[in-house]
Amino acid sequence: MNVIEMKTLLLDHLNKVYPQSETIQILMSLISSDQDILIQLVTELLLEDKMPLVRMQQEIRLLYPILSIPAVQSGLKTHSLGKPTLLFQTISSTNDYLKNNLNSLDNGTLILAHKQSFARGRLGRAWSSPAGNTISMSLLLKPEKNNFNYSLLTQLAAAALIKALTFHNTIAEIKWPNDIVVNRKKVAGILTETEYSGNTLEGIILGIGINTNLDESDIPLDIREKATSLKSVIGPVDPNSLVSRFLNEFERLFDGWITTWDTKPFLEICRNHSALIGGEYWIEENRGIKSSKRKAKIETINDTGFLVVTYLDTFEKATLTSTNYSIRADHGYI
Repeated sequence: MNVIEMKTLLLDHLNKVYPQSETIQILMSLISSDQDILIQLVTELLLEDKMPLVRMQQEIRLLYPILSIPAVQSGLKTHSLGKPTLLFQTISSTNDYLKNNLNSLDNGTLILAHKQSFARGRLGRAWSSPAGNTISMSLLLKPEKNNFNYSLLTQLAAAALIKALTFHNTIAEIKWPNDIVVNRKKVAGILTETEYSGNTLEGIILGIGINTNLDESDIPLDIREKATSLKSVIGPVDPNSLVSRFLNEFERLFDGWITTWDTKPFLEICRNHSALIGGEYWIEENRGIKSSKRKAKIETINDTGFLVVTYLDTFEKATLTSTNYSIRADHGYI
């Protein structure tokens, strides 16, 4: 058994017994090693991997639940999504891993990471991903039917995540097109990317980052007014049940969509849980070095997933795609 395998066994077991602690003796038996090796592994997990562990005299426990393949798999009711699931201690980007291994991976492959070192969101924005207290995941789709509007997958994913969060008694909203907010602060972001070989679609990669068990002090000071975590709102969250519930909801909505081509089931969720509809916001159009900003009332999301707005300076109605627009409140994020 190598070091990575031993660390994985330890973390999976501690996750299974959470919130209880486990004795040194049982953990030694689990990895078939002596106390010196166990303590070395635990020290590495604490100091190098920055995992949320507490070491007492003869016991070790997790501060809160962390990602675990067995725990995710136990909650899955999907036919293909999350099968298989790969979990990394640290990775530069879960999306990039799928891109770099696209041809060797099957439809439904899920990549999870305790920490991302080079995470990014829409428009190339950085995404903070500390070890053990966020969900970093990417899902690979290789649908047999691929003659659809891929950009709608971002909103379908947002709808699925909203449904998954309801099981955690969380009142969440969607900031069109790809952010999930709680108490007017961002807790999650979605990034959909397509990979082509010539004119042939090779795969669709859906990346999601969720602030699960971050403390307020973990959030950089410059974004603390516009970002939060689920833990700050409802207390410690089990990331595994959130991942499995998301995959269950996503597959249900996705299969329904590509069977009927009816966008209503997921776009209606986006409308009903919109953080924007009915409000007045600044619309920033970003086109290279040129940008413009106008204030508008947000009217609705149409059946193709575009945002319908009325500009307040001219009362002109417009339909916005998600590609080149950002939406901001007078003061702050939303």
